Amino acid sequence: MLTTMRKTALFLFMILITSAAFSQVDAIALANEYYEQGEFEKALTEYKKLAKNNSNIPRIHDNYLKLLLSEEEFKEAEKYLKGVIKDNPENFFYKVDLGMLYKSQKEEGKSEQVFDDIIAEQAKDAGENQKTNGIRFLAQVFFEKNLREKALETYQQGRKAMNRPEMFSLELANAYQLMNQKQEMVLEYLIFSKSQPQNLSYVKNSFQRVLTEPEDLDTLETTLYDFIQKDAGNPIYNDLLVWTHLQQKNFAAALRQARALDRRLQNNAENIINVGLIAFRNQEYKTAQKAFDYVLTEFPDSPSKNLAQRYVLLADEEVVKQTYPVDTTAIRSLIVKYDAYKENLRDVFNIIDANRRVAHLYAFYLNEIPKAIEILTENVNQPVGKHRVIAESKMDLADIYLLNEEPWESILLYAQVERMFKDEPLGYEAKLKSAKLSYFKGEFELAQSHLDILKLATSREIANDALNLSILIKNNTVFDSTDVVMQEYANIELQLFQNQKNEAIVALNQMIEKYPKHSIIDEVYFLMAKTERELGHFDKALAALGVINQTHYFEILGDDALFLTGVILEDDLKDKEKAMDVYLQLLEKYKGSIFVSEARKRLRELRGDFG
Repeated sequence: MLTTMRKTALFLFMILITSAAFSQVDAIALANEYYEQGEFEKALTEYKKLAKNNSNIPRIHDNYLKLLLSEEEFKEAEKYLKGVIKDNPENFFYKVDLGMLYKSQKEEGKSEQVFDDIIAEQAKDAGENQKTNGIRFLAQVFFEKNLREKALETYQQGRKAMNRPEMFSLELANAYQLMNQKQEMVLEYLIFSKSQPQNLSYVKNSFQRVLTEPEDLDTLETTLYDFIQKDAGNPIYNDLLVWTHLQQKNFAAALRQARALDRRLQNNAENIINVGLIAFRNQEYKTAQKAFDYVLTEFPDSPSKNLAQRYVLLADEEVVKQTYPVDTTAIRSLIVKYDAYKENLRDVFNIIDANRRVAHLYAFYLNEIPKAIEILTENVNQPVGKHRVIAESKMDLADIYLLNEEPWESILLYAQVERMFKDEPLGYEAKLKSAKLSYFKGEFELAQSHLDILKLATSREIANDALNLSILIKNNTVFDSTDVVMQEYANIELQLFQNQKNEAIVALNQMIEKYPKHSIIDEVYFLMAKTERELGHFDKALAALGVINQTHYFEILGDDALFLTGVILEDDLKDKEKAMDVYLQLLEKYKGSIFVSEARKRLRELRGDFG
C-alpha cells in the first residue's frame, strides 16, 4: 500500500514539473511574440519575470538585453548582467556584454577592465591547459562586436601564455588583412609559413590577392631579407623571396635567389628552371638565357636537361632577333647551335621544330630563301600525319613563299592548315595570316570578313591582333572611297614583311609628304620609327616618335610611341636618365595604358629600387 502511494506521489510530482516546464516555454514564446510584434513594454514585463529563473537565460538573453538598452534601463541591465555572470562564471559571452554596456555609456575605464579580465582568464586557461578554443571563440566574439584590437590582444595574450610564438599566426594574419595592416599581416604569414611549410601555396595565394601595389611587394621583400638573416637555414623564406621577385617582374633577382635555393635544397635546378620559363614567357629573354645556361653548366645530369637545351636556344634566338641592327654572324652561330642540338635528338617532332626555326633564320635574316624552302619542304613531307609542328612548318613555308613574292602558294598552304585545325588556335592563326595576305593585296573587305570571325577567337593574342588590324582598316578607309592611302600603307607593310626595309623607309617618307593630314599619319610615323630602329638608326627612330609624342599624343598610338621612346633610350642608346624621364611621363599621361606595368618595372630597375 505504501509503495503504491509513493508511486502516485512521484507521478503527481512529475506532472507538476512537466507542467511547470511547459508553462515556462509558453511564457518565453509569449514574451518573444510581444517582442516581435513591437509591444516592448509587455515583452519587458514578461522577460523580467523569466529572468528570475537561470535556466531561461540562454533563451531570452539577447532580446531582453536589447530591450533594457533600448528602453534606457541601464542600471537594470547592469544588475541583470552581473547576476547572470555570477550564476554563469565560465561563460565569457555575458562578461563581454557587460563590457559593451559600459562602453555604450562612455565608461571606457570600466569596459577596458572587463575586457582585459576576460582576456587574462582565457589566456591563463590556455596557458595551463594548452586549450586554444577559448582564445579563438573569444577573439571571434570581439570581432563580431567590432572590437578588433581586443581580438588581436586575445590572440597575442594566448600565444604568450602558451609560450608558443607561432600559435594563432594564421588567425592574426587574417585579422590584420581585414584591418588592412599589411606589414603586420606579412609578419604573421611568414611565421605561419615556418610552422606550416606544407601550406606555402596558401600563403603565396593570400599575398597575391592582398599585396596589389608595388609598395606592398617592396615591404614583403624587405621583411623577407630580415627573416633570412635571422634564420638563414630555412629555405621557406628563400622560396618566398624568389616568388616575390617574380611578382615584381625582377627576374634577374629571382634567378639569383633561385640559385641559392637550389644549392641549399639540391633539387636538380627545379627552381631555376621555373624562373627561366617564367622569364621566357614574360619576354625577359636574357635572364632566361642565363637561367638555362646555368642549368646546363651546373646540373649536367638534371632530369630537365633536354628542356634547358631547348629553351636556351629559344632564348638565344629571341635575343638575336631583337638586337638591332641584325648581327648576321650571330644568326649563323645560332644555326650552328641548332644543328648541334639536333644531333642528339631522338624525338622526330623536336627535330622538325628545330628545322623550321633554322629555316626561318635562313629566310628572314640571311635572305637564303632556297635553303629555307628546301628545309621546310622536307619537314612537311615527313610521314607523321596530322601534327601541330607539321602545320606550323606549312605556315612557315607559306610565309616564305610570300617573302619570295609567290602569294598564291601561300594562300593554298594557309587554307590547308585552316581546314586541318578548324576551330582550333592553329586554325585561327592560319586564318589571321590569310587575312593579312588579303590586306597586303588590297582586298580589304575580304580581310575584314576574316577579321570579324577572328575577333571572337579563343586565343587572346590572335583576337587582339585581329582587332588591331580591323581597326586600322576601318579607321583609314571609312572616309576614303578609293582606299588609295590604305593600299599604299599595306604595300609598305608587305615590303617590310619581305625584308625590304630601305625601300619601305623611302615609301613612308613619300606618304608623309603626300598625306600630312590623313588619319593614318600617326601609323606611318610609328612604322617608320620601328623600321629605323631595326636598321640601327636610333636617332631617326626617336625623331619619328617625337612627331607622335608632340603632335599626335592624343591618338591611339600615343602611349605606344612614348613607351617605345623609353625602350630605345634604355636598351639601344643606354641613356638611363632620359629613359627614366620618359617612363615617368608615360605613368603620368597614360594611367590606363597597357604599358604602365612594364614602364613602372623598368623605371624601378633604372632607379635601383630592386637593389
